[in-house]
Amino acid sequence: MEVVRGVDQLRDAILELRKAGHAIGFIPTTGLVHSGQLSLVRRSRESDGGVVVSNQADPTGAAAEEDRLLALLEKEGVDVAFLPSHQTVDPLHVTRVTVDGLTGRLEGASRPGYLDEVATTTMRLLHLVGPARLYLGQKDAQRVVVVRRMLRDLFVNVELVVCPVIRDPDGLAVSAANMGLSIEERHAATCLYAAIAAAEASHEAGERSAEVLRARMNEHIGAESLARVDYVSVADAVTLAEVSRLDGPALAMTAVWIGRSRLTDNVPLG
Repeated sequence: MEVVRGVDQLRDAILELRKAGHAIGFIPTTGLVHSGQLSLVRRSRESDGGVVVSNQADPTGAAAEEDRLLALLEKEGVDVAFLPSHQTVDPLHVTRVTVDGLTGRLEGASRPGYLDEVATTTMRLLHLVGPARLYLGQKDAQRVVVVRRMLRDLFVNVELVVCPVIRDPDGLAVSAANMGLSIEERHAATCLYAAIAAAEASHEAGERSAEVLRARMNEHIGAESLARVDYVSVADAVTLAEVSRLDGPALAMTAVWIGRSRLTDNVPLG
């Protein structure tokens, strides 16, 4: 595995993969890499001749964390690990990408500017790597919707591969945020999965009222004393607009505070 940190080094490494005739799969990651993100790497390894993973680590992160990251990536057969400095792909430049109508809702409303940063950074990385396929996890459902629309609107010739959420036996989605929970908080956090699972089960049983599905979700979250709702949503899977009745693909999504941790989860409906 080749480890690169600069843009010129990355381009040289990509060129070598192309000279070898490899189609490139790309997985962008940030911070602490977990089994959910590694599942994307495995999916790419099955389909692509060259696998490139980028990771934007915390600038204050310890060297031991980087060693752990590189060991995990090498074990999974990654060809190129791109570890740029924060300044290299930081979106605080003149040119920015905003997907109107999608980046200001839900996560965008709770975390202003966050999804614009995601879209801008993703586009920068795609230009640098030039992959045939981009792998994202369904865990970040709104990110998937935003990136899909960005690729379509800007005619970016990249296939978006969306991989399912990886869950622990209790249903809790694997994520960096969930990894920091105490035992008590972790138990409480299962209310997110209980909420979206209830919405999914009701939908599969024939319920089409979004108001009813939201009420079922709120019921499960409200039963947990440690949980504080940020949002509960049943939205159109393309526009992210809240719906009153489900006549097509939708997303049941929620963001909940458990102690000092803000957790999210979702499930596609239809």
